[in-house]
Formats: sequence, C-alpha cells, structure tokens
Amino acid sequence: MDAGDRGIGTIVVGLDGSDHAAAALTGTIGLAVRMDAEVVAVHAVGAPADAGSPAGERSGRHPADWRTDLARRFVEDWCRPLREARVRHVSLLEDGRPAALIAAVADRVDAGLVVVGRRGRGHVSELLLGSVSHELSQRCRRPVVLVTPRHDLPAPASASDGRAGALAAYPGNILSHPAGESMDSYR
Repeated sequence: MDAGDRGIGTIVVGLDGSDHAAAALTGTIGLAVRMDAEVVAVHAVGAPADAGSPAGERSGRHPADWRTDLARRFVEDWCRPLREARVRHVSLLEDGRPAALIAAVADRVDAGLVVVGRRGRGHVSELLLGSVSHELSQRCRRPVVLVTPRHDLPAPASASDGRAGALAAYPGNILSHPAGESMDSYR
C-alpha cells in the first residue's frame, strides 16, 4: 500500500506534556496504526526567562541543563506511547512559537494531517490569552484535528469512559467529530 492509497502518509502532532496533548497523541496513534502513517511529534521551545534578567526579559538563550532535561522528557516520556505502540515516528524539538512551528513542520514534511490538543478555555479567553489550537486552525494549510479530553467537555451523565472528542479544522471549514467514534473518515 502506498501513501496515495492511505490518504495520510504523515501525521504531525504537537506535544507539550499536558493532558490535552496526551489525548491528541492517543488519537494520533490510533490513526497512525490504522493507516500505517508515520508520526512527526513536535515540541516548540520558547525562550525561557533568564534568571539574571530584569523582570523576566527573554534573551533567547537556553541553559544547557534545562534544554537537555526538556529534550529527555520529550523523547522518553511524552513520546513513549509512540514507541510502545510501535508507530514509526520522528521527534522534533525546535525553537519557535508553537502554532507557527507546527504549521511549518507540517508543510516541510508534507503532512496529510495535523493533530493538537485543545484546552477549551472558551472563545473570550482564547482571544485574550491566545490559543495554539486556534492560531493553528487559522494559519495551517493542512487539515487540523483539535482534540479535547473528555473531562473538559460537557458530557451526558452516562459518558464517563475518558474518550476524547475532536474538532477537525480544514481551511475554511471546521468539522465536529463526536468522541468515541472512528476517525477513519479523515482518510
């Protein structure tokens, strides 16, 4: 089976160590296994505030031990489910703003799909605080699936299984995907 038969040859997933990113990764793994797709896991490293800088100024320098620890957590912890599921994957830790970096990586690897977790803060909070998922759904030229962990969604009293819900944002279109149903329709 070649990439044209699968529809999705590469899936880019944004990871940041949060429960929301873990839910996105779980959905990504399911798709990758069913579609024999490669996964590119991406973490965007923002410039940390230097300890010696006044009032949190950012210089863009990363203490070597901090960056090494972050890289270890990203590869060993956050990407562990990919290894356990034996999914072909690449782990990329790069400097940049998350939405811009994820979109750029998706273009660079010619991704068939981009998956990120959505915190679900609400429209006003997203506008005021910013939202990686919102920015990505506006900026990315690839189909984007926004995954919200079940515990963040208003659910019927009987829904207590921890499944994730998803919204798929295509250029000019947002498609709702019910939790717990197959995502095979994204082929």
